[in-house]
Amino acid sequence: MNQNRLLSWRKVFHLALAVPTLFAVTPRMAQNRLGCGSGAGYLPATVKGRDALRPFLQVKQIAILKILLWSCLCAGYLFPLATGAAVARETLYLTDMSRCKPAESLSEELRPNRWRMIPYKTEEIQGTLLGAASYIEAPEVRLPLNQTGWYAVYLGIWNPHLMYDGKPVIKARLSSRPVFQQIHPGGSPDTQATTYIEEVRLCDADLGDEQYIAFGKSNGLQPRSAYVAYVKLVPLTEEQIRLEGARRGTREHRNLVATFDGASILHFSECSTVDHLLEWVEKLRNSDTKKVLWAVTYGDRTGFPTKNLDLSYLGAEDQVQPSSVTFGNDYQRGQRQIQQFFKNCAEAGVVPQQALAEHAHGLGMNFDLMYRIGILGGLGLSSAHHNNYVQSHPEVRQVTHEGYVLEKASLAFPEVQQLILDQIAESCRQIDADGINLCFVRGPHFLLWEKPVRDAFEAKYGVSSADVAENDPRIDEVRAAIVTDFMQRVRGELDAIGKERGRALTLSVWVWPHEQNVWLGKRPIDEGLDVEAWIRMGLLDSVICQEGIDTSYMALGKEHGCEFVLFTGYRGDKAMSPKTLTDAFQQGVASFAYWDIDAVQNDPRTWRWLRQTGDRERLLKFYENPDLLKRRLIPLQEVNGVDVEHGLADAVYSGG
Repeated sequence: MNQNRLLSWRKVFHLALAVPTLFAVTPRMAQNRLGCGSGAGYLPATVKGRDALRPFLQVKQIAILKILLWSCLCAGYLFPLATGAAVARETLYLTDMSRCKPAESLSEELRPNRWRMIPYKTEEIQGTLLGAASYIEAPEVRLPLNQTGWYAVYLGIWNPHLMYDGKPVIKARLSSRPVFQQIHPGGSPDTQATTYIEEVRLCDADLGDEQYIAFGKSNGLQPRSAYVAYVKLVPLTEEQIRLEGARRGTREHRNLVATFDGASILHFSECSTVDHLLEWVEKLRNSDTKKVLWAVTYGDRTGFPTKNLDLSYLGAEDQVQPSSVTFGNDYQRGQRQIQQFFKNCAEAGVVPQQALAEHAHGLGMNFDLMYRIGILGGLGLSSAHHNNYVQSHPEVRQVTHEGYVLEKASLAFPEVQQLILDQIAESCRQIDADGINLCFVRGPHFLLWEKPVRDAFEAKYGVSSADVAENDPRIDEVRAAIVTDFMQRVRGELDAIGKERGRALTLSVWVWPHEQNVWLGKRPIDEGLDVEAWIRMGLLDSVICQEGIDTSYMALGKEHGCEFVLFTGYRGDKAMSPKTLTDAFQQGVASFAYWDIDAVQNDPRTWRWLRQTGDRERLLKFYENPDLLKRRLIPLQEVNGVDVEHGLADAVYSGG
């Protein structure tokens, strides 16, 4: 992790090339090296465009320039090699995106399948940005890197409101990384008077072994625009490098469970290959994430190929909506993309969640599977919800206190419990998961007044259930006994699978505080969920608690080895933020979960704090100084040779 790398092969190589060519240097070569002109490559932060160099680029000054360059080479290469002295490094801007390869993928004009090269200028820098409208199917391109040492890597991205092209998706990765990270900057920061470059952080990295930085965009069924103006490299200090190395070398600070519902991502950007899916886990690299929690079932629908005739695979042929037109909005295009993606995976014999598990493990994270317990019958109006489990088995439907039959399966029936157990067994034998999670916050109610519930009540209390009030606490006890029996069956199934693998699998539940109602139901015990009993019985390894700190769960967990994990909430004053996490730390919470993290992890402002949920001091700074989360915006002066500093509003709006 030595940022100087004094004897690196790359320095020796550069020196070998530099010595014989030094005395043939030309003004054009000097321009290109320093980052100006048509070959702009490396622009020091202290240089402000071509004008700053012009006095030094006269032909009669070439001899002086040669001496200066030779001195720089000696100071930067020979002297450190001899003495071991550190080399001061400066912030660099890579401003010329026309250096990207392959050149065939670039164009100076708007053309299909090409990135457009657009000249730009700000007060500080000028260059050529890489741009593609949403409707352009632009391929991956690579910008060569030629640096050693540790840098903070930033991107200058453009999100022009004047293009009326929706919200962009920028993809970037270093050469050593197998898949892209995505950046979703959201709405444009532009005003009627000004258009901006926004500077966002990509990563911290040792660039000594990186050959290039690659860029991509979202194509296919979820096309998005992408514009990249520059790459900014800020050298890290020795202390920063030491701290980052120490942070990456331990798991102690990792305290975040990153939760994906397994389907939303297909509405946000292109997902036609497994690599596209992996991009969402790749974003978590070097963050404080300790576990990825990925949903693989949605009632009776599965995200993994199933042989169970009572289940429906998302990519099954009969799930595909018939259509001869392009779907008209993001959600419906996402639905079509879900069907096509999972169908293609099945045809290729690929279980996408296994690839996700392998990628998460490669990043030092656990990977758990989530199962949604609510099983809906629906209205049967679309292919995806036609002839499903509830419609095929009307005998397992829930019944209200008044006797109304609902289009929803009841957990009181043994065959419904078995269907969930079959999902767990089938998926865990296809996917190398470290554990499972039963999601109870999506689906209440789970059982009401069905015949098995009434029979159990009458057997326990010896009285008819016909005259029992709906809020009689005795019915809670009966429901809880049924669900607890189910939980014991789940624990037994999980232990059997773990025994086959030679390692134990963990069991967690996603619930809410025992004295609160959930947004779709009542208190946990009213829904048959006796979470406290499950902890006492040693059934659970962790409890993810939503929208409230339950001190009872926490105390029992400490006694019985069950971790308490908090999801503070979705919105308002409960939404996950530096404030709500700081407050929770002060109340003894150590671990957190983020529901639907895919909706926020690619937002540069959110990711600044969300990636370091284990750093209490840093979170406190964000909490105390919200300005740290503001966008860093740089006004543009020229775009494509046009002055946009004066009269931008007139240029956009005065025509009609």
